[in-house]
Amino acid sequence: MFMSQFFSILIPLVLAAGALIAGNPRLTEIKRQILLRAISIALGISTILVAIAFFRITEQNSEYLLRLNAINLTVLFLVSFMAIILIKFSEGYMRSEKQSHKFWRWLLLSLTSVSVVVLSNNLLLLWLGWVSISLCFHRLLLFYPDRPRAVFAAHKKFILARLAEVCLLGAVLLLYSHHGTFQLNVLLDHYQGLAAKYELSFVEKLAAFLIAQTALIKCAQLPLHGWLIQVVEAPTPISALLHAGIINLGGFLLISFAPLMALAPVAQWTLLIVAGLSTLISALVMVTRISIKVRLAWSTCAQMGLMLIECALGLYELALLHLLTHSLYKAYAFLSTGEAVHDFGLKQLAPQKKVSFESAVICLSLAVAVTAAIPLLTSYDGPLSVWLLVNTALALYLVSAFNQSNKRAWLPALVIAAGLLGFYLAGKSLLGNMFSSLTHTNMFSAMDIWLMILFLCLFSLTVQIRLFPQAKQTQTLYRWLFSGIYLDEMMTRLTLQLWPVVLRPKIKQSKTEQKSIEESWV
Repeated sequence: MFMSQFFSILIPLVLAAGALIAGNPRLTEIKRQILLRAISIALGISTILVAIAFFRITEQNSEYLLRLNAINLTVLFLVSFMAIILIKFSEGYMRSEKQSHKFWRWLLLSLTSVSVVVLSNNLLLLWLGWVSISLCFHRLLLFYPDRPRAVFAAHKKFILARLAEVCLLGAVLLLYSHHGTFQLNVLLDHYQGLAAKYELSFVEKLAAFLIAQTALIKCAQLPLHGWLIQVVEAPTPISALLHAGIINLGGFLLISFAPLMALAPVAQWTLLIVAGLSTLISALVMVTRISIKVRLAWSTCAQMGLMLIECALGLYELALLHLLTHSLYKAYAFLSTGEAVHDFGLKQLAPQKKVSFESAVICLSLAVAVTAAIPLLTSYDGPLSVWLLVNTALALYLVSAFNQSNKRAWLPALVIAAGLLGFYLAGKSLLGNMFSSLTHTNMFSAMDIWLMILFLCLFSLTVQIRLFPQAKQTQTLYRWLFSGIYLDEMMTRLTLQLWPVVLRPKIKQSKTEQKSIEESWV
């Protein structure tokens, strides 16, 4: 049992030791490069040892601070893999930076904190790791302190992070007051043994609601999303870490407390309403953006909304699959943004794909028909809204293929769509065993119908923007979407009123400078 705890802490120890040494400003660049490669190797070996320890564990002591199960082991693999990739990429990217030692110190400390949160079996340790992630990553966001937009975005995130930490601490203290323990596995075992219709106490409902609020803030859901769009001025590895790892922690938090959240309808509805609207608006705003990084940022906001929706529906295996695939995709997308100019040139040379009304109707009808056939041809009794989302997303992909001059062009598109659907089914089935004891939302429930309406609106409005770009209604919609419905402007004004930001450290700003900054944002 002691050996399992020793192997569990290997990855945080390797990352923390690396941060301590690589963050030394006296270390020469050559020695730092050698050290970073050694850290990558040590991470790989440690991950293998942790996996071996997991499969050799027969039982775990509930009093330990760390725990190993299939869920956090899977996420820990992701953290280690992402750490190795970021280290490799940043070796060359940050080599010419004079303050690179600060980057390495805070990057590795951020990853250390993430690994502690993933492995934590104690609510207080979980909260301390959560706070540590935010504080360490805040230093990364301020890597370029002379960039006003980056500094102001970090300032907004700093305020929201403190709010999320207060919510999480409140949930931790409420759960402790009700159960008399900080051990996470004891709490989860208690809730897993309860019936699906068990009525929680007011304290437990409030704790679940605060956990939902923490996840919504961490995942940058509207209207608290502005900082996520504006921190793209940070170095590319920092953006990759944020979008591929840290922002996913809201979903991981809900997955960790899945047995409790499954019994809290108020918390579930809060997630469905806020995350549902965030997904709809963010996905539409993304269509109006030109900047690659800004498009990816809006995409992250929408994807996080989808992950929170999946948690609210009780589809935690799908949320975990979403977390894994989104992390890998966003890491690749941000780390390869240097190829964006070349890709844009190729798209300009390629024939433009137009959308026709007929192809949109055909693909939407096909998506609805496939969704309706699922409960008729299978024994599936879960929410249909997720299937409708998957099918309409594939329908959007097929719309352009049906409009090609070459009638055979839609065949490869169908094959790709079928492959994506197969991957989705395989991943859901593989991860489903981890959450076999949890119940999900029923088909055609109020939650399910609410999401169906949102997803159909998303498909319809997306097609409208592409099909009728010159229509008066579309241009009005486009203008509102391009501005993000002015939600962030209101949050920016509130931030400047409550806690004005100092954009130049140790230099007091004049009222004229502060006013000009406020006007530029509002």
